[in-house]
Amino acid sequence: MASPQDLVPVTDAAGPAEAHIIASMLRESGVEAFVFDTANQALQWDAPRIINPYLVHVKREDLDRARQLIKSNREESVDLDWDEVDVGTQTDETIAEVNRKPEREDIKSAQWKFITPLNLLLTIITLALLFVLYSVYSIFLAPN
Repeated sequence: MASPQDLVPVTDAAGPAEAHIIASMLRESGVEAFVFDTANQALQWDAPRIINPYLVHVKREDLDRARQLIKSNREESVDLDWDEVDVGTQTDETIAEVNRKPEREDIKSAQWKFITPLNLLLTIITLALLFVLYSVYSIFLAPN
C-alpha cells in the first residue's frame, strides 16, 4: 500500500543543475525534495535523458503542493532574449595572437624554466622507484 511518506517523482529536469535548482526551490518553500543518482548519470555521456532522466522526488503527501510550486515558479520566471543582452564587444583576437603579446613571453619562459626541470626530476624518481620495485620483486617474491 502506498504511504504518504513514499518518495515519488514530481518532475524531470534537463540536467543535474536544473534538478538541484528545482529541489532547492521546493525546499525553500517547505517541501522536502531529493535528487538521486546525478553522479552516476553524469558519467553516462552517451545515455540520453529519455532513458535515465534527472528526476526530482518529493513525498507523496507533498506532490500536489510541489507541482503547484513548480508551475508558479515557471510562470514567474524571466525568459531572456539573448539577442537583447549586451555581452560586450566581439574581438577577433585568437589565442595564438594573445600568446604572442610581449607580456606573455615572460610568463611562458618562466613556466618552461620551472616545468622542464620538474618533469625531468619526476621522471627520474619514477624510473628509480620502478627499478627498486622490480628488484624487490625479483629478489624476494618471484618464484624460483
